[in-house]
Amino acid sequence: MTRFNISGPKFDGAFCTVDTFRHLLTDEEAISHLRNISCHLKKNSIYVLGLHLLPWQGIKQKVHRWQGSRGKLTVLSSIIVLDVNRRRREETLNYTLRAGKQKYQSVYKLRTYTLSQFQALLDKAGCFGIKSVYNLDYDQNQPVQLNEDSEEAVYLLGNK
Repeated sequence: MTRFNISGPKFDGAFCTVDTFRHLLTDEEAISHLRNISCHLKKNSIYVLGLHLLPWQGIKQKVHRWQGSRGKLTVLSSIIVLDVNRRRREETLNYTLRAGKQKYQSVYKLRTYTLSQFQALLDKAGCFGIKSVYNLDYDQNQPVQLNEDSEEAVYLLGNK
């Protein structure tokens, strides 16, 4: 995610949603990612970046569950926040996926960002400006105003 080269013409847009960006565990990795994405986009193109933010009052919902079925197969997904370390800017999650009789489990860390920390990161990277922000409903007709208590954001970033 931090260093790649795609030959050919530049792209009109790119996206990185569902908290994938937070797998980059340092500011250096995140800035490298943003700059590398920017290099592969045309001027004035867009980058859609979705992530959860760490609100000042703390995370409200520490368990996220989803279930889906098709025919005889049922899939259950569960994400549990095990720990949030504000000093190290790490969130530890336990992810469990059950598909039929199969069970997959993983414990991993993600980088945390408050609203102001994420804004500072964008400023430091210097390659994108915020065009608008949405919540995880992805409704382009309903932009949102973020504040330090916001927990989710889908940024529509413009390549400079």
